[in-house]
Amino acid sequence: MSKILSNLPIEDLTQENDYIGIIEKGNLIKSFFLGHKHEFSEIKFFSIYGDWGSGKSTLMKYLEKKLRGSFNTFFFEAWQFESDANLANSLLEFLAKKSDTDVDSFLKNGSKLLEGFAKSVTFKTPVANFNMSTMLNHLDEQTFFELKEQFSRDFINWETQITKGEKAPKYNIIFIDDLDRCEPENVLNLLSAIKLFFTFGKKTIFFCGVDKKAVTEAVKTKYGEVVKANEYLEKVFDISFSMPQSLDVSKLVKQYFDENEKVNDKELGDSISNFFKDIHFQNPRRIKKILNKYLIIKRLKESNTSASLKLPNIIHNNSGTLFETYLTLYLLILNEFEPENYKLLFNFSAKRVNYNESLRKNYTSDNELKIASASIFNHIDERLINFKISSLTINKLKDVIYTFSPIKVDNMKSLAFNRIDSYLEDFNVLNKSYEYYFTLFVFKNENLLNDNSKSEYTLLDYKKMIANLI
Repeated sequence: MSKILSNLPIEDLTQENDYIGIIEKGNLIKSFFLGHKHEFSEIKFFSIYGDWGSGKSTLMKYLEKKLRGSFNTFFFEAWQFESDANLANSLLEFLAKKSDTDVDSFLKNGSKLLEGFAKSVTFKTPVANFNMSTMLNHLDEQTFFELKEQFSRDFINWETQITKGEKAPKYNIIFIDDLDRCEPENVLNLLSAIKLFFTFGKKTIFFCGVDKKAVTEAVKTKYGEVVKANEYLEKVFDISFSMPQSLDVSKLVKQYFDENEKVNDKELGDSISNFFKDIHFQNPRRIKKILNKYLIIKRLKESNTSASLKLPNIIHNNSGTLFETYLTLYLLILNEFEPENYKLLFNFSAKRVNYNESLRKNYTSDNELKIASASIFNHIDERLINFKISSLTINKLKDVIYTFSPIKVDNMKSLAFNRIDSYLEDFNVLNKSYEYYFTLFVFKNENLLNDNSKSEYTLLDYKKMIANLI
């Protein structure tokens, strides 16, 4: 039986469930770390770049498991300490606790240094500057140089303690995860503090999971236009890796669908994988979120209470249609990730206003605009959303395309909905949404409309169902 999947890193990673390509990428990075230990006295700060939900945590967990024994491994989940006033100090305490060593001086001097840093740090140029008067006020009788030198000695002493012994690993690797969940200021403070104070040793390296978009926002918040995000990242990290780009969505989707679930001799999981690809819905974390909701609907249909509920006509137990299965998934996606577009879905008044404005860019005279508008609007039946889906045949394709097409369009011409090539050429959207790609999907798969003879629902029913169900 299919089960709801969590957004936590995949612990039992295998070739069958590795839909991201973690194993291949992880083994490559593992080989690098194992083969370059002699250089870690100089090269100490590494990153793995990837978007939110792209699998950075899973890759780092895989690396931690594979490198354990060759390294002392530490996994610092920054987001869990987000409520702390000073993430760098939290990291210091985390390392002291996890290493179980005699580190009273390490903690005392380090905390003093990092608290002063947090209060005095400014961000005018990469990586960070100090308001020295604020720092000195915090340090009492010690100079900043003296405290920094003391922390350097303490850090090396900490390294020596946890790497001594015949069987002890001779190097440490500290993974920093969940930075993209933290506030921008905390992200920059932590990265700057690590770069400035935690790289004194000769046996410790750091490996950070980084969402460039999150860092870009953080840099903009602190630097404005003075510093570019790429410039900041180049100065912070010695070497950077990137998450795999060859995502195999089918491996993820098939965890939700039994191989015996088929439509026209094709596995339903394969059909849905292709659907996600066509509408450019490829983020693993987002896919899990939608398929978890889809699975809840599926289980509701199997329950004893389903008779009293109005549920989508998804394919299940030899009932349902493929079009309505796609429609259910699409509306779940739209409602979750483009809620404003979901609210405006089937809002023909707003569509008319926006489309007329877009037509005006190509038809300057009032007469030309009138003719262009008539060629689109006079032949569209806006009552379509109240018709049963069983009546939405290929004969009404133009109406269906108009009904689903995005409200927001930058430029369009009168023949935009006549044929698929016209839609691609004459319906121009700069920022393409799921709405745009779903409309294009329907255009490409028009035969789906001839397979809904048993449906009792309308398009409006579906919009209300999804909004009310989950």
